[in-house]
Amino acid sequence: MEERGSAGDGVNLPQAARHVLFALAVGVVGAAASIALSLSVDLAARLQARFPWLLLLLPALGAASVLLYRALKLPARLATDTMVDRLRRNDRVPPALAPGILAGTFLTVLGGGSVGKEAAALQMGASLGALVGRPFKLAPIRAGRPAIPRGYAAAAGMAACFGALFFAPLGSTAFVLELARFDRAVARHVPTLLLASLAAFALARITGIGDVIPRVDVPAFSWPLVAQCVLVGLACGAAGTVFGVALRGARRIVRSHVGRPVLAAVAGGLLFAGMVLAFGWQGFEGTGMPLLRGALAGHAGGADFAVKAGLTVLALGFGLKGGEIMPMFTVGALLGCALGGLTGASAPFSAALGLAAFFAAASRCPLAALFMGAEIFGLAAAPYLALAVAVAFAGSRDVGVFGRGAASEFARLRARARDEGRRREGRKR
Repeated sequence: MEERGSAGDGVNLPQAARHVLFALAVGVVGAAASIALSLSVDLAARLQARFPWLLLLLPALGAASVLLYRALKLPARLATDTMVDRLRRNDRVPPALAPGILAGTFLTVLGGGSVGKEAAALQMGASLGALVGRPFKLAPIRAGRPAIPRGYAAAAGMAACFGALFFAPLGSTAFVLELARFDRAVARHVPTLLLASLAAFALARITGIGDVIPRVDVPAFSWPLVAQCVLVGLACGAAGTVFGVALRGARRIVRSHVGRPVLAAVAGGLLFAGMVLAFGWQGFEGTGMPLLRGALAGHAGGADFAVKAGLTVLALGFGLKGGEIMPMFTVGALLGCALGGLTGASAPFSAALGLAAFFAAASRCPLAALFMGAEIFGLAAAPYLALAVAVAFAGSRDVGVFGRGAASEFARLRARARDEGRRREGRKR
């Protein structure tokens, strides 16, 4: 039977209540998942720091994560970029992805691989959101709306997990919307996504478990500071483009030319361990949080950002499990800090600018970069972050690690509508 009860212009009150309860439920589950992910990956990082010889096991650990995916009947090449493609196509997200990416990220970080846990949280959230949404039997709140797509529940889970992990609910919601290219089926449910993210954020904040990025002092306004924002934005735009092209290219080459994902993971682990040992790059292993904190304290070498970026491309390009977002934050902060040291500007604040600007360029998600930067570093930093993000986004190619951004999608749709309008005018004549 259809549920009855409406108000105003056809709002189905029982369905509205279901959506609210779903948002709260997915917020609780998302917070729990993010806490579990943080604890497990932090444990792996501590073990790796205590036993550096675990780096030698990275090829075996990478192969183990691929075999685990096979046991869970997950596509071995399922990564953040392919999961985002599933979201955009409204494809099913397998429930087994949550334990799979949790264990896979743990194994990669245990072996010292340069991956993060934030994108893993996105994958977990998509999987858990789709699972939690099933018993609620969600339907449109207003009469005449299309059926609820699978991507809606997955998007709510992504916002919840990411918001809990970074304590940034607004940026997390914006990130999911940009990843979905503002698809109307997802965008019309922004209140639910935001409620889920806020609920997860509140629970994670109480425990204090997540990626706590330290704040930096915001300098007083000056024109040299404005110039520094532009400089950091330009540099991050160029570096973000190179990073996006390199990572997508590495994944494409490995996926098309290495037939067996297990072999690719073993080869990637061997190359990664060999380069770290050959060049003494042990400080660049893992998620990069120690490097990020160092950059925000004003400490970074001139080429540190390039080393971290290269190792991340190597690890993720060869199919080692984990995420891209914390390494991207780290690369941007290291680049910004280095530029601050060169120009004499505030190195810690330049690192904060670099974090947001590089993420905007490499992910093609400028709104998320701005909102997350403001939530992490405070509203006083927002105008400077906005300038650096705008310059980086405008000065970079639309080749992000998650595919093209929403801006190019809107431009494509406008061009299609314009061409269609011209064709109609031609037929009338």
